[in-house]
Amino acid sequence: MLDQIIEILKGTSWFFLNPLFYFILLFIGIHAVTRVKRERSDFYVRVHDVMDDFVRGILPGLVIGLVFSILSVFAGLFLPLGIIAVMSLFYIILGLTLRKNVLNPVFAGAFTYISAAYLPPIETGVGFVDAWLVDLQGAPLGMIALLVAMFLVMEGILLISVGSDNTSPILLRGKRGKGIGAHVVSRIWLVPMFILVPGTAVASTSWFPLLQIGESSFSVALVPFAIGFHHAVSQSLPGPIVKAFGFRTLALGIILWMGAIGLVYFDLQGYGIAVIGLAVVGRSALMLYYRKLEVEQAPYFSALNEGIRILGIIPSSPAAKMKVSIGERIIRVNGQRMDRVEDFYKALQSNAAFCKLDVLDYNGEVRFVQRSLYEDEHHELGLLFAQPEKAKRKRAIG
Repeated sequence: MLDQIIEILKGTSWFFLNPLFYFILLFIGIHAVTRVKRERSDFYVRVHDVMDDFVRGILPGLVIGLVFSILSVFAGLFLPLGIIAVMSLFYIILGLTLRKNVLNPVFAGAFTYISAAYLPPIETGVGFVDAWLVDLQGAPLGMIALLVAMFLVMEGILLISVGSDNTSPILLRGKRGKGIGAHVVSRIWLVPMFILVPGTAVASTSWFPLLQIGESSFSVALVPFAIGFHHAVSQSLPGPIVKAFGFRTLALGIILWMGAIGLVYFDLQGYGIAVIGLAVVGRSALMLYYRKLEVEQAPYFSALNEGIRILGIIPSSPAAKMKVSIGERIIRVNGQRMDRVEDFYKALQSNAAFCKLDVLDYNGEVRFVQRSLYEDEHHELGLLFAQPEKAKRKRAIG
């Protein structure tokens, strides 16, 4: 028992020795700084601070990584050390594109699978590299396919549960050149997972592992993975779109997961390329489908016949304390009718100590919210709107 505990602690230390861990943190930081600069360019204010990307990228990843680590370890999912190293290398290469949608285990896993299945034997003369290449030649292809399908399930769960939290407002130009508002749903989740590595640490018993994997003992390694996602939503509120994307991703992942388990169970691991191919095609098709919807559907955050629609709310601002929501419409401020964003600012200036809003909610009902204003508070209540004259981009970058 003590030897097993020591081995697990050693496996945990591998997490901090893997360069991919630091690369993911760097990528999150670059993404966060870029987002803040864009928000300041559009609205002259930062909506969410840099640490928000780290907190929302790391904490959910830790939770889901722990849950699926338990499932994968007790199901007997294993990968040789060389496969982990090669997959980490592909992650870094994909990350250098700075495209969050390609920093994803579906694509890193696909390149790893293709390398393991089709790369001819190579010798470099470098000991540890040659050892990795030997692992690559004898890679358990079904296990790679199983891991990719499992990460699709995790991505779906993350999108459904926390994907639409703290989205970032942005100003864009629509297909007719008019300025519109949108929300950028952009996240990099750091997902640490315990993976079994063929070795001499954790002995098999009658109940462990559940899948027949042909090895009698294992080491345990904590491996960093990343799930990147990026999508700009302009046709509606971000929540419904992200959840719909998440449910479809989850369904795809479950189907492929069941297929991968079948391949491993019936020793048909060579057919894992079908699982990998469907994962790549399926996820790419989902991205293209939702991008097409954004082009075809009318923008949600655009000029209205009555009132102005709330595009964003700065956290801890007066507007956040007044319980108004993104997507609701403000039709009057201090009794003055709202037709343009400029009307809002003029109405606020008419009474610097007090503000009363007539808000049209999602159900078409008007409610009244009011609040005293203080000198140290945001002079615009912390509300953000789509301002056509400030829109600079034709599409969201990242």
